Amino acid sequence: MNTMEQIQRLKQHTLLLMQHSYVERYIQPPVFNEFKVFITYCLLRELELDEAVEAEYFSSITLIQSALDRHDDILEEQINKNKKNRQLVVLSGDYFSSLYYLLLSHCENLDLISKLSSAVQEINELKADLHIHSKDKFSTTSVEYLKAIQKIDSLLLTKAAESFGLYTYIPFIERYLTVSRYHSLDKRRRLSEEQLNFLETCEAELKNKEVEMPLLFHREGYNMVDASKNDLMLGEG
Repeated sequence: MNTMEQIQRLKQHTLLLMQHSYVERYIQPPVFNEFKVFITYCLLRELELDEAVEAEYFSSITLIQSALDRHDDILEEQINKNKKNRQLVVLSGDYFSSLYYLLLSHCENLDLISKLSSAVQEINELKADLHIHSKDKFSTTSVEYLKAIQKIDSLLLTKAAESFGLYTYIPFIERYLTVSRYHSLDKRRRLSEEQLNFLETCEAELKNKEVEMPLLFHREGYNMVDASKNDLMLGEG
């Protein structure tokens, strides 16, 4: 089974855990962020875990990320204007969160539970700060704003890396997810010149391997390429 097939198997395992007939009747199933899924898999492969434990860790991290993303969906106009959909979105996010805690309790990894829980709290605080107080602190066209987005995007996975003792990959995770967020030309055009320079620096550090990358990138021939070409990874597992 190659890398993509293994990731697909883990995603299907997670989707089965998330199924709930009542919720599915009214709202779309979650769409995983493939870049975050890939990094999660890369980190877990470093640990050489038992297959069942790897699946539980993968699903736990993916579920809590899905819960955070699902709560973000409240901001979408189509959902926000429908009270029942809005309530179901909140409940489904809470449901994914409860599954995450249940899975981690089976793993009995108290350090991972603690680190992910603190990440969730910090992410929510950062989001609130960004949406409510951003105008008082910095402009949305500033590098500081982009760095705040970077931290929100990467914090869950950098905390997981800390728990796994994979500290050297934290700079890679931060840069990789920043580049992935702005991989389309349309999103890049919305950035200020200062922000674009910051993004291009992240891209250069990844392309030139100036930050340490997970072994899976080296072992299976993954390379970072120009994000404007809409292709962040070359090679198949």
